[in-house]
Amino acid sequence: MGPFLEGNEKTIGDTARLVADSAGAVRHNLDTLVRTAPAAAEGAHKAAATLNAVYKARCTDPVLPDPACTDLKKAEQAAADVAKVADDVNALVADQNGDLKKLDGRLATLQQQARALADRAPRLSEDLDDAVAKINQLNQGADEVAAGARTLHSGLGTARTGAQDLDEGVGRLRTGADDLSGGMYKLADGSEKLSDGLHDGASQIPDYDKKDRDRRTDVMADPVQLVSRDLHKAPNYGTGFAPYFIPLSLWVGAMVAYMLITPMNRRALAAGAAAWRIALAGWLPVVAIGVLQTVALMSVLHWAIGLQMARAAGTVGFLFLVTACFAAIVQWLNARFGAAGRILVLALLMLQLTSAGGTYPVQTSPGFFNAIHPFLPMSYVVEALRRLITGGGLTPVWHACVVLLAFTAGALALTALSARRRQVWTLDRLHPELTL
Repeated sequence: MGPFLEGNEKTIGDTARLVADSAGAVRHNLDTLVRTAPAAAEGAHKAAATLNAVYKARCTDPVLPDPACTDLKKAEQAAADVAKVADDVNALVADQNGDLKKLDGRLATLQQQARALADRAPRLSEDLDDAVAKINQLNQGADEVAAGARTLHSGLGTARTGAQDLDEGVGRLRTGADDLSGGMYKLADGSEKLSDGLHDGASQIPDYDKKDRDRRTDVMADPVQLVSRDLHKAPNYGTGFAPYFIPLSLWVGAMVAYMLITPMNRRALAAGAAAWRIALAGWLPVVAIGVLQTVALMSVLHWAIGLQMARAAGTVGFLFLVTACFAAIVQWLNARFGAAGRILVLALLMLQLTSAGGTYPVQTSPGFFNAIHPFLPMSYVVEALRRLITGGGLTPVWHACVVLLAFTAGALALTALSARRRQVWTLDRLHPELTL
Protein backbone atom coordinates (compact mmCIF):
# COMPACT_ATOMS: atom_id res chain seq x y z
CA MET A 1 0.00 0.00 0.00
CA GLY A 2 2.84 2.47 0.85
CA PRO A 3 4.62 2.32 -2.56
CA PHE A 4 1.22 2.67 -4.26
CA LEU A 5 0.39 5.82 -2.25
CA GLU A 6 3.85 7.29 -2.90
CA GLY A 7 3.37 6.92 -6.69
CA ASN A 8 -0.21 8.28 -6.66
CA GLU A 9 -0.12 11.04 -4.07
CA LYS A 10 -0.63 13.74 -6.72
CA THR A 11 -3.56 11.86 -8.37
CA ILE A 12 -5.29 11.40 -5.02
CA GLY A 13 -4.83 15.07 -4.18
CA ASP A 14 -6.22 16.18 -7.56
CA THR A 15 -9.23 13.85 -7.20
CA ALA A 16 -9.97 15.11 -3.70
CA ARG A 17 -9.82 18.74 -4.86
CA LEU A 18 -12.13 17.85 -7.79
CA VAL A 19 -14.67 16.32 -5.37
CA ALA A 20 -14.46 19.36 -3.10
CA ASP A 21 -14.96 21.75 -6.02
CA SER A 22 -17.89 19.66 -7.32
CA ALA A 23 -19.58 19.64 -3.91
CA GLY A 24 -19.19 23.42 -3.69
CA ALA A 25 -20.66 23.88 -7.14
CA VAL A 26 -23.65 21.69 -6.30
CA ARG A 27 -24.24 23.67 -3.08
CA HIS A 28 -24.09 26.92 -4.99
CA ASN A 29 -26.53 25.60 -7.61
CA LEU A 30 -28.97 24.41 -4.91
CA ASP A 31 -29.05 27.88 -3.39
CA THR A 32 -29.49 29.40 -6.82
CA LEU A 33 -32.35 26.95 -7.57
CA VAL A 34 -34.20 27.88 -4.38
CA ARG A 35 -33.80 31.61 -5.05
CA THR A 36 -34.53 31.61 -8.77
CA ALA A 37 -37.32 29.01 -8.99
CA PRO A 38 -40.19 31.44 -8.12
CA ALA A 39 -38.80 34.12 -10.43
CA ALA A 40 -38.36 31.58 -13.23
CA ALA A 41 -41.96 30.40 -12.82
CA GLU A 42 -43.22 33.99 -12.86
CA GLY A 43 -41.13 34.79 -15.95
CA ALA A 44 -42.37 31.68 -17.73
CA HIS A 45 -45.98 32.69 -17.04
CA LYS A 46 -45.34 36.20 -18.33
CA ALA A 47 -43.74 34.84 -21.49
CA ALA A 48 -46.62 32.46 -22.03
CA ALA A 49 -49.14 35.26 -21.50
CA THR A 50 -47.24 37.53 -23.95
CA LEU A 51 -47.14 34.81 -26.62
CA ASN A 52 -50.81 34.10 -26.09
CA ALA A 53 -51.67 37.78 -26.54
CA VAL A 54 -49.56 37.97 -29.69
CA TYR A 55 -51.23 34.87 -31.05
CA LYS A 56 -54.72 36.26 -30.41
CA ALA A 57 -53.81 39.65 -31.92
CA ARG A 58 -52.30 38.24 -35.07
CA CYS A 59 -54.20 35.02 -35.61
CA THR A 60 -57.59 35.07 -33.79
CA ASP A 61 -59.01 38.58 -34.00
CA PRO A 62 -57.93 39.75 -37.57
CA VAL A 63 -60.06 38.75 -40.54
CA LEU A 64 -57.03 37.53 -42.48
CA PRO A 65 -54.78 35.38 -40.27
CA ASP A 66 -50.98 35.81 -40.33
CA PRO A 67 -49.06 33.03 -42.19
CA ALA A 68 -46.88 32.64 -39.12
CA CYS A 69 -49.86 31.64 -36.98
CA THR A 70 -48.84 27.99 -37.00
CA ASP A 71 -45.40 28.75 -35.59
CA LEU A 72 -46.89 31.22 -33.12
CA LYS A 73 -49.32 28.54 -31.94
CA LYS A 74 -46.46 26.09 -31.36
CA ALA A 75 -44.49 28.79 -29.55
CA GLU A 76 -47.48 29.65 -27.40
CA GLN A 77 -47.99 25.96 -26.48
CA ALA A 78 -44.27 25.54 -25.74
CA ALA A 79 -44.35 28.62 -23.47
CA ALA A 80 -47.36 27.22 -21.66
CA ASP A 81 -45.54 23.90 -21.17
CA VAL A 82 -42.48 25.73 -19.86
CA ALA A 83 -44.66 27.69 -17.43
CA LYS A 84 -46.23 24.46 -16.19
CA VAL A 85 -42.80 22.82 -15.72
CA ALA A 86 -41.59 25.93 -13.89
CA ASP A 87 -44.60 25.76 -11.61
CA ASP A 88 -43.90 22.10 -10.90
CA VAL A 89 -40.24 22.82 -10.10
CA ASN A 90 -41.17 25.75 -7.88
CA ALA A 91 -43.77 23.62 -6.04
CA LEU A 92 -41.33 20.76 -5.60
CA VAL A 93 -38.55 23.04 -4.34
CA ALA A 94 -40.96 24.71 -1.93
CA ASP A 95 -42.27 21.36 -0.65
CA GLN A 96 -38.78 19.75 -0.28
CA ASN A 97 -37.02 22.72 1.31
CA GLY A 98 -36.20 20.67 4.41
CA ASP A 99 -34.58 17.87 2.39
CA LEU A 100 -32.56 20.40 0.36
CA LYS A 101 -31.11 21.86 3.53
CA LYS A 102 -30.05 18.39 4.69
CA LEU A 103 -28.45 17.72 1.30
CA ASP A 104 -26.62 21.07 1.48
CA GLY A 105 -25.26 20.18 4.90
CA ARG A 106 -23.98 16.82 3.71
CA LEU A 107 -22.40 18.42 0.64
CA ALA A 108 -20.63 20.91 2.91
CA THR A 109 -19.26 18.03 5.00
CA LEU A 110 -18.12 16.24 1.84
CA GLN A 111 -16.45 19.43 0.57
CA GLN A 112 -14.63 19.95 3.86
CA GLN A 113 -13.42 16.36 4.04
CA ALA A 114 -12.33 16.38 0.39
CA ARG A 115 -10.28 19.58 0.91
CA ALA A 116 -8.69 18.12 4.02
CA LEU A 117 -7.74 15.01 2.03
CA ALA A 118 -6.30 17.15 -0.77
CA ASP A 119 -4.20 19.09 1.75
CA ARG A 120 -2.84 15.89 3.27
CA ALA A 121 -2.37 14.02 0.01
CA PRO A 122 1.42 14.89 -0.24
CA ARG A 123 1.89 13.28 3.16
CA LEU A 124 -0.25 10.22 2.65
CA SER A 125 2.63 7.85 2.57
CA GLU A 126 3.86 9.25 5.85
CA ASP A 127 0.49 9.07 7.58
CA LEU A 128 -1.19 6.07 5.94
CA ASP A 129 -3.44 5.26 8.85
CA ASP A 130 -4.75 8.81 8.96
CA ALA A 131 -5.38 8.71 5.19
CA VAL A 132 -7.24 5.42 5.38
CA ALA A 133 -9.49 6.85 8.08
CA LYS A 134 -10.19 9.96 6.04
CA ILE A 135 -10.99 7.84 2.98
CA ASN A 136 -13.39 5.78 5.01
CA GLN A 137 -15.04 8.96 6.28
CA LEU A 138 -15.19 10.25 2.70
CA ASN A 139 -16.81 7.01 1.53
CA GLN A 140 -19.31 7.17 4.36
CA GLY A 141 -20.16 10.76 3.51
CA ALA A 142 -20.66 9.82 -0.14
CA ASP A 143 -23.03 7.03 0.89
CA GLU A 144 -25.00 9.46 3.03
CA VAL A 145 -25.19 11.91 0.11
CA ALA A 146 -26.51 9.13 -2.18
CA ALA A 147 -29.06 8.09 0.42
CA GLY A 148 -30.19 11.71 0.83
CA ALA A 149 -30.53 12.05 -2.93
CA ARG A 150 -32.70 8.95 -3.09
CA THR A 151 -34.81 10.22 -0.18
CA LEU A 152 -35.14 13.58 -1.93
CA HIS A 153 -36.31 11.89 -5.14
CA SER A 154 -38.84 9.73 -3.29
CA GLY A 155 -40.09 12.71 -1.29
CA LEU A 156 -40.56 14.75 -4.46
CA GLY A 157 -42.79 12.00 -5.95
CA THR A 158 -44.79 11.62 -2.72
CA ALA A 159 -45.23 15.40 -2.47
CA ARG A 160 -46.53 15.57 -6.02
CA THR A 161 -49.03 12.73 -5.44
CA GLY A 162 -50.16 14.30 -2.17
CA ALA A 163 -50.66 17.65 -3.87
CA GLN A 164 -52.92 16.00 -6.50
CA ASP A 165 -54.94 14.16 -3.83
CA LEU A 166 -55.27 17.40 -1.88
CA ASP A 167 -56.54 19.21 -4.96
CA GLU A 168 -59.12 16.49 -5.66
CA GLY A 169 -60.24 16.47 -2.00
CA VAL A 170 -60.68 20.23 -2.03
CA GLY A 171 -62.82 19.92 -5.17
CA ARG A 172 -65.03 17.25 -3.57
CA LEU A 173 -65.26 19.33 -0.41
CA ARG A 174 -66.45 22.32 -2.41
CA THR A 175 -69.05 20.24 -4.26
CA GLY A 176 -70.32 18.78 -0.98
CA ALA A 177 -70.51 22.25 0.53
CA ASP A 178 -72.61 23.42 -2.44
CA ASP A 179 -74.95 20.41 -2.08
CA LEU A 180 -75.25 21.04 1.64
CA SER A 181 -76.10 24.67 1.03
CA GLY A 182 -78.84 23.72 -1.47
CA GLY A 183 -80.24 21.10 0.95
CA MET A 184 -80.39 23.62 3.75
CA TYR A 185 -82.43 25.98 1.55
CA LYS A 186 -84.82 23.12 0.68
CA LEU A 187 -85.09 22.18 4.35
CA ALA A 188 -85.95 25.74 5.26
CA ASP A 189 -88.64 25.88 2.53
CA GLY A 190 -90.11 22.53 3.63
CA SER A 191 -90.19 23.60 7.28
CA GLU A 192 -92.06 26.76 6.32
CA LYS A 193 -94.60 24.79 4.26
CA LEU A 194 -95.09 22.32 7.13
CA SER A 195 -95.68 25.17 9.57
CA ASP A 196 -98.22 26.77 7.22
CA GLY A 197 -100.01 23.45 6.69
CA LEU A 198 -100.23 22.75 10.42
CA HIS A 199 -101.56 26.23 11.02
CA ASP A 200 -104.22 25.81 8.30
CA GLY A 201 -105.18 22.35 9.60
CA ALA A 202 -105.53 23.63 13.14
CA SER A 203 -107.83 26.40 11.95
CA GLN A 204 -110.05 23.86 10.14
CA ILE A 205 -110.66 21.64 13.20
CA PRO A 206 -114.30 22.17 14.24
CA ASP A 207 -115.12 23.21 17.78
CA TYR A 208 -118.10 21.10 18.90
CA ASP A 209 -120.17 21.91 21.94
CA LYS A 210 -121.05 19.31 24.58
CA LYS A 211 -124.29 18.26 22.85
CA ASP A 212 -122.54 17.60 19.53
CA ARG A 213 -119.70 15.77 21.27
CA ASP A 214 -122.14 13.51 23.11
CA ARG A 215 -124.05 12.77 19.92
CA ARG A 216 -120.89 11.88 18.01
CA THR A 217 -119.70 9.76 20.92
CA ASP A 218 -122.91 7.75 20.73
CA VAL A 219 -122.44 7.27 16.98
CA MET A 220 -118.87 6.04 17.45
CA ALA A 221 -119.88 3.72 20.29
CA ASP A 222 -122.81 2.17 18.37
CA PRO A 223 -122.29 2.90 14.64
CA VAL A 224 -124.76 0.25 13.38
CA GLN A 225 -128.37 -0.19 14.48
CA LEU A 226 -130.49 -3.17 13.52
CA VAL A 227 -133.84 -2.16 12.10
CA SER A 228 -136.40 -4.95 11.89
CA ARG A 229 -140.10 -4.94 11.02
CA ASP A 230 -142.59 -7.76 11.48
CA LEU A 231 -145.19 -8.45 8.82
CA HIS A 232 -148.43 -9.95 10.19
CA LYS A 233 -146.93 -10.82 13.55
CA ALA A 234 -148.73 -13.44 15.64
CA PRO A 235 -149.82 -11.98 19.01
CA ASN A 236 -148.76 -15.07 21.00
CA TYR A 237 -147.26 -18.53 20.70
CA GLY A 238 -150.69 -20.20 20.54
CA THR A 239 -151.64 -18.23 17.48
CA GLY A 240 -148.25 -18.97 15.92
CA PHE A 241 -148.54 -22.73 16.43
CA ALA A 242 -152.25 -23.00 15.49
CA PRO A 243 -151.52 -23.55 11.72
CA TYR A 244 -149.41 -26.56 12.75
CA PHE A 245 -151.66 -28.27 15.31
CA ILE A 246 -155.04 -27.73 13.58
CA PRO A 247 -154.23 -29.98 10.54
CA LEU A 248 -152.62 -32.46 12.95
CA SER A 249 -155.95 -32.82 14.83
CA LEU A 250 -157.91 -33.21 11.58
CA TRP A 251 -155.57 -35.95 10.34
CA VAL A 252 -155.87 -37.80 13.64
CA GLY A 253 -159.66 -37.40 13.49
CA ALA A 254 -159.79 -39.02 10.03
CA MET A 255 -157.47 -41.81 11.19
CA VAL A 256 -159.68 -42.61 14.21
CA ALA A 257 -162.85 -42.40 12.10
CA TYR A 258 -161.63 -45.13 9.72
CA MET A 259 -160.78 -47.28 12.70
CA LEU A 260 -164.53 -47.28 13.42
CA ILE A 261 -165.91 -47.11 9.86
CA THR A 262 -164.85 -49.50 7.06
CA PRO A 263 -163.36 -47.67 4.09
CA MET A 264 -165.50 -49.73 1.68
CA ASN A 265 -168.97 -51.22 2.39
CA ARG A 266 -168.87 -55.03 2.10
CA ARG A 267 -172.55 -55.32 1.08
CA ALA A 268 -171.97 -52.86 -1.74
CA LEU A 269 -168.92 -54.84 -2.86
CA ALA A 270 -170.90 -58.08 -2.79
CA ALA A 271 -173.83 -56.51 -4.63
CA GLY A 272 -171.55 -55.43 -7.48
CA ALA A 273 -172.18 -51.72 -7.10
CA ALA A 274 -170.16 -49.25 -9.13
CA ALA A 275 -166.64 -48.68 -7.80
CA TRP A 276 -167.03 -44.92 -7.62
CA ARG A 277 -170.24 -45.36 -5.61
CA ILE A 278 -168.46 -47.65 -3.18
CA ALA A 279 -165.60 -45.06 -2.80
CA LEU A 280 -168.03 -42.18 -2.18
CA ALA A 281 -170.12 -44.29 0.21
CA GLY A 282 -167.08 -44.89 2.40
CA TRP A 283 -165.75 -41.34 2.11
CA LEU A 284 -168.79 -39.09 2.70
CA PRO A 285 -169.64 -40.24 6.23
CA VAL A 286 -166.08 -39.51 7.40
CA VAL A 287 -166.18 -36.11 5.69
CA ALA A 288 -169.40 -35.30 7.56
CA ILE A 289 -167.75 -36.31 10.83
CA GLY A 290 -164.73 -34.18 9.89
CA VAL A 291 -166.93 -31.15 9.25
CA LEU A 292 -168.51 -31.52 12.68
CA GLN A 293 -165.03 -31.95 14.18
CA THR A 294 -163.87 -28.77 12.45
CA VAL A 295 -166.82 -26.73 13.72
CA ALA A 296 -166.27 -27.97 17.27
CA LEU A 297 -162.51 -27.42 17.11
CA MET A 298 -162.68 -23.85 15.81
CA SER A 299 -165.47 -22.96 18.27
CA VAL A 300 -163.33 -24.03 21.20
CA LEU A 301 -160.22 -22.28 19.81
CA HIS A 302 -162.04 -19.01 19.17
CA TRP A 303 -164.50 -18.64 22.05
CA ALA A 304 -162.81 -20.70 24.76
CA ILE A 305 -159.12 -20.13 24.12
CA GLY A 306 -159.36 -16.76 22.34
CA LEU A 307 -157.81 -17.51 18.93
CA GLN A 308 -158.20 -14.43 16.72
CA MET A 309 -158.29 -15.02 12.98
CA ALA A 310 -157.73 -12.40 10.31
CA ARG A 311 -160.12 -14.31 7.99
CA ALA A 312 -162.37 -16.49 10.17
CA ALA A 313 -164.86 -17.59 7.48
CA GLY A 314 -162.06 -18.34 5.03
CA THR A 315 -160.26 -20.36 7.68
CA VAL A 316 -163.30 -22.53 8.45
CA GLY A 317 -164.12 -23.09 4.78
CA PHE A 318 -160.50 -24.02 4.00
CA LEU A 319 -160.50 -26.50 6.89
CA PHE A 320 -163.59 -28.22 5.39
CA LEU A 321 -161.47 -28.82 2.26
CA VAL A 322 -158.60 -30.07 4.39
CA THR A 323 -160.91 -32.51 6.17
CA ALA A 324 -162.18 -33.89 2.86
CA CYS A 325 -158.61 -34.31 1.52
CA PHE A 326 -157.29 -36.03 4.65
CA ALA A 327 -160.33 -38.35 4.74
CA ALA A 328 -159.77 -39.38 1.10
CA ILE A 329 -156.05 -40.15 1.69
CA VAL A 330 -156.66 -42.16 4.87
CA GLN A 331 -159.56 -44.04 3.16
CA TRP A 332 -157.34 -45.11 0.25
CA LEU A 333 -154.49 -46.30 2.49
CA ASN A 334 -156.90 -48.43 4.55
CA ALA A 335 -158.80 -49.71 1.49
CA ARG A 336 -155.66 -50.68 -0.41
CA PHE A 337 -153.44 -52.09 2.34
CA GLY A 338 -155.99 -53.19 4.95
CA ALA A 339 -154.68 -53.41 8.50
CA ALA A 340 -151.18 -52.40 7.33
CA GLY A 341 -152.70 -49.20 5.99
CA ARG A 342 -153.22 -47.92 9.55
CA ILE A 343 -149.47 -48.14 10.13
CA LEU A 344 -148.86 -46.33 6.84
CA VAL A 345 -151.29 -43.57 7.89
CA LEU A 346 -149.33 -43.07 11.11
CA ALA A 347 -145.97 -43.12 9.27
CA LEU A 348 -147.23 -40.57 6.74
CA LEU A 349 -148.35 -38.34 9.60
CA MET A 350 -144.84 -38.44 11.10
CA LEU A 351 -143.27 -37.49 7.78
CA GLN A 352 -145.67 -34.58 7.34
CA LEU A 353 -145.08 -33.25 10.86
CA THR A 354 -141.28 -33.20 10.37
CA SER A 355 -141.32 -31.70 6.87
CA ALA A 356 -144.21 -29.21 7.05
CA GLY A 357 -142.16 -26.41 8.66
CA GLY A 358 -144.75 -25.80 11.37
CA THR A 359 -142.32 -25.09 14.21
CA TYR A 360 -139.15 -23.94 12.40
CA PRO A 361 -138.43 -23.06 8.77
CA VAL A 362 -138.07 -26.22 6.75
CA GLN A 363 -134.75 -24.89 5.37
CA THR A 364 -133.19 -25.57 8.78
CA SER A 365 -134.20 -29.26 8.62
CA PRO A 366 -132.06 -32.07 7.15
CA GLY A 367 -131.95 -32.47 3.39
CA PHE A 368 -134.33 -35.45 3.32
CA PHE A 369 -137.20 -33.43 4.82
CA ASN A 370 -136.45 -30.53 2.47
CA ALA A 371 -136.74 -32.97 -0.42
CA ILE A 372 -140.17 -34.42 0.54
CA HIS A 373 -141.61 -31.07 1.72
CA PRO A 374 -143.23 -30.09 -1.65
CA PHE A 375 -144.89 -33.52 -2.12
CA LEU A 376 -146.95 -33.73 1.10
CA PRO A 377 -150.35 -32.00 1.59
CA MET A 378 -149.78 -30.75 5.14
CA SER A 379 -146.93 -28.49 3.91
CA TYR A 380 -149.43 -26.46 1.88
CA VAL A 381 -152.05 -26.54 4.65
CA VAL A 382 -149.68 -25.00 7.23
CA GLU A 383 -148.61 -22.20 4.90
CA ALA A 384 -152.22 -21.38 3.88
CA LEU A 385 -153.47 -21.33 7.51
CA ARG A 386 -150.75 -18.83 8.46
CA ARG A 387 -152.06 -16.40 5.86
CA LEU A 388 -155.69 -16.98 6.90
CA ILE A 389 -155.11 -16.63 10.66
CA THR A 390 -152.43 -13.87 10.93
CA GLY A 391 -152.96 -12.15 7.57
CA GLY A 392 -151.03 -11.71 4.37
CA GLY A 393 -151.43 -12.42 0.69
CA LEU A 394 -153.84 -15.15 -0.42
CA THR A 395 -151.68 -16.64 -3.16
CA PRO A 396 -150.45 -19.53 -0.95
CA VAL A 397 -154.12 -20.18 0.04
CA TRP A 398 -155.31 -20.62 -3.55
CA HIS A 399 -152.24 -22.71 -4.30
CA ALA A 400 -153.03 -24.96 -1.35
CA CYS A 401 -156.66 -25.34 -2.49
CA VAL A 402 -155.54 -26.56 -5.89
CA VAL A 403 -153.10 -29.05 -4.36
CA LEU A 404 -155.68 -30.37 -1.87
CA LEU A 405 -158.27 -30.84 -4.60
CA ALA A 406 -155.72 -32.78 -6.63
CA PHE A 407 -154.84 -34.99 -3.65
CA THR A 408 -158.59 -35.56 -2.93
CA ALA A 409 -159.43 -36.52 -6.52
CA GLY A 410 -156.41 -38.78 -6.78
CA ALA A 411 -157.12 -40.53 -3.48
CA LEU A 412 -160.79 -41.13 -4.43
CA ALA A 413 -159.74 -42.52 -7.82
CA LEU A 414 -157.28 -44.90 -6.17
CA THR A 415 -159.96 -45.97 -3.67
CA ALA A 416 -162.36 -46.70 -6.55
CA LEU A 417 -159.65 -48.76 -8.22
CA SER A 418 -159.13 -50.69 -5.01
CA ALA A 419 -162.90 -51.31 -4.79
CA ARG A 420 -162.91 -52.64 -8.36
CA ARG A 421 -160.11 -55.02 -7.50
CA ARG A 422 -161.98 -56.22 -4.39
CA GLN A 423 -164.99 -57.12 -6.59
CA VAL A 424 -162.85 -59.57 -8.59
CA TRP A 425 -162.64 -63.01 -6.85
CA THR A 426 -159.36 -64.88 -7.06
CA LEU A 427 -158.30 -68.36 -5.95
CA ASP A 428 -156.46 -66.86 -3.02
CA ARG A 429 -159.69 -65.30 -1.75
CA LEU A 430 -161.71 -68.50 -2.38
CA HIS A 431 -159.11 -70.82 -0.84
CA PRO A 432 -157.09 -68.92 1.74
CA GLU A 433 -153.87 -70.47 2.98
CA LEU A 434 -154.14 -72.66 6.05
CA THR A 435 -151.72 -71.75 8.79
CA LEU A 436 -150.99 -73.86 11.87
